[in-house]
Amino acid sequence: MISLDLTTFVLQLINFIILYMVLKHFLFEPITNLMNSRSEEISEQINRAQEREEEAEDLKEEYKNILNDAKSEAQDIIEKSRRRAQRDAEDIVNNAKNEGNKKIERAEKEIARAKEQAIDSLKDEVADISIQMTRRLLEQSINKDVQEKTIESYIEQIDKDKLGELGC
Repeated sequence: MISLDLTTFVLQLINFIILYMVLKHFLFEPITNLMNSRSEEISEQINRAQEREEEAEDLKEEYKNILNDAKSEAQDIIEKSRRRAQRDAEDIVNNAKNEGNKKIERAEKEIARAKEQAIDSLKDEVADISIQMTRRLLEQSINKDVQEKTIESYIEQIDKDKLGELGC
């Protein structure tokens, strides 16, 4: 049977208590402190990581908004430029049409003026020819047949000379 010695038991108990105190002081407390500090450090790192992640999400959202604003602004600029180019093209076409119409009007006026001058000139020449014919008729005192032939020859001369010049 096992005998229990009281002195050995007490000594063993004292040894155990001393060992426990020494281990507690030199081993358990530092390890507990180390574990607690490590736990706090990990918690802080997790918190910082979460804060950085939130900041990154905020920045990401901000950059998305900036990018969308830039795209929208670029689209507006493109649309404004397209409208301005369209207006400029229409202005150029309208100016060209107006200039063409002005040139046509000037040409028509010039043609009308030239026509009036030609008609006036023709009237003057017809009057001159009539006067000449009258003079010749009076000078010649010829019969009616000769007068008609003379008039016809002058009219033919007028037709050939003046009407040919007018391009009629």
